[in-house]
Amino acid sequence: ASGNLGANVQWLLDNDGVLTISGNGPMVDYSYGSGALPYQANLVKKVVIADGVTSVGERAFKDCKVLKSVEIADSVTSIGKQAIYSCSSLTSVVIPDSVTSIGIFAFFDCSSLTSVAKLFR
Repeated sequence: ASGNLGANVQWLLDNDGVLTISGNGPMVDYSYGSGALPYQANLVKKVVIADGVTSVGERAFKDCKVLKSVEIADSVTSIGKQAIYSCSSLTSVVIPDSVTSIGIFAFFDCSSLTSVAKLFR
């Protein structure tokens, strides 16, 4: 399955549960009342945000209960509020040094999360 997450950002969910976000520019935000995510959150095991994407949208990965890992490209400069929301299987996230803004509750209700590291190069 595939679709758009903004004017110039696309998503692709493969059969292995890898959700790849690619393109250029910011992801769209999904705030309360903005509707459901365009992909099936219960199938997402890994998120790869490719080079060129500049932000992780608000509530972009809400309720991805089987999500185990997130890879964030160096082009990302911000992570929206509640971006990785209620992802109970996620254990760790490495944030590149390009990220200068992380929204409130960015990793809210990620009950298995034991490590959030900021990567400095």
